[in-house]
Amino acid sequence: MSEEPVFVRSRWGTSRYVYNHRNPVGLALIILTPLVALGLLFGMRAGSTWSEGELRDAVRQGVADLDGRRHYTSLESNHGFLIAEAVRESGIGPGHGVETREEHDGRYTVSTDDTETEYCVHITLTLDEQPPVLIPGAEDLPPPSPGMLAFYLSHATFSEGACH
Repeated sequence: MSEEPVFVRSRWGTSRYVYNHRNPVGLALIILTPLVALGLLFGMRAGSTWSEGELRDAVRQGVADLDGRRHYTSLESNHGFLIAEAVRESGIGPGHGVETREEHDGRYTVSTDDTETEYCVHITLTLDEQPPVLIPGAEDLPPPSPGMLAFYLSHATFSEGACH
């Protein structure tokens, strides 16, 4: 084993300690420290961007979670936020950066800036026949008009590619 210490005072006029390249442990630390730092940076980058597989799995899980879920909304609303929220809540991928673009007839193109792949999610809403009781003893209300808020059940499917 070397008699040289692992750390020595810097010779650049400061009183801080630096790795000693004459000691095998100090030399190993000089080599390993930047490699570990680079590995951590690459790991952080990979954890903050979407991959193709993550987006596919998140959309699949989000659509499965949306199917049969109750929502308080109107038929005329843009329901892209429901899809984006379900994709984020799937727990797959970084959870941010999901974009939905409304097309037509309840179809939304789902994508991210990190991937080239797009998915077409089709969501339909049907009036919930057994909504939660909001006011006990209240009479049945008439069916809502398309712009009125009411409880709806969502049914969703998806396919690969942008909606046409």
